[in-house]
Amino acid sequence: MKDFILIGHRGACYYKPENTLSSFRYALKLNCKYLECDVHLTKDKKLVIMHDKTLERTTNGRGLVKNYTLKELKRLDAGNKEKIPTLQELIDLAKNKASLVIELKEDKNAVNEVLKLIKKNKIEDKVIIVSFYHNYLRKVKKINPKINTALLVFKPLLMIERAKFCKSDLVGIYYRFLNKKLIERTHKRNLKIFAYEGVEENLSKDKIKKLINLGLDGFALNKPIL
Repeated sequence: MKDFILIGHRGACYYKPENTLSSFRYALKLNCKYLECDVHLTKDKKLVIMHDKTLERTTNGRGLVKNYTLKELKRLDAGNKEKIPTLQELIDLAKNKASLVIELKEDKNAVNEVLKLIKKNKIEDKVIIVSFYHNYLRKVKKINPKINTALLVFKPLLMIERAKFCKSDLVGIYYRFLNKKLIERTHKRNLKIFAYEGVEENLSKDKIKKLINLGLDGFALNKPIL
């Protein structure tokens, strides 16, 4: 357990509105050493933290994130009167407290902007960039091979082969598809493996511990308490 990666999934979204600064602060209170977030580019090319490409599910806004400027998005309520945070705000919050797990979503233009912000803040050794898009991860490794990356998958089909193609350091998989054989096979290919749960899920401590005992290297949890 010493090197186990406990990841606050969208902060501690079981307790606070997901991907808000209050959610990330709560995850820090729970001693999370990794904070997971999702990023999108605004109309004026600023990186904001938001899971969906649209605003309806988590804010009182409507439409696509990319169609709004940062100033316009900051007027919205992201839950409990929280504002949509920028990636820079999260970097400032996590400084000297936790590493970041940054998920790249659909927008390919976000890749360069994320890498610029990482370089500007000198946190190359404090981030893991994750994505379901293997071409984004290949680009990250090409630009800065020192940054750790993780290929996200839902099911394990060709998971290891795809991760190797991306030159990833880790694989993240939906927990329901985990088994001891898969974890051992992943480790044999010099890859670490972590699991994630859906945003509406809340696994029991017993279930989490059983999965960890299979040899899992990390877990992204909505209620990050082990």
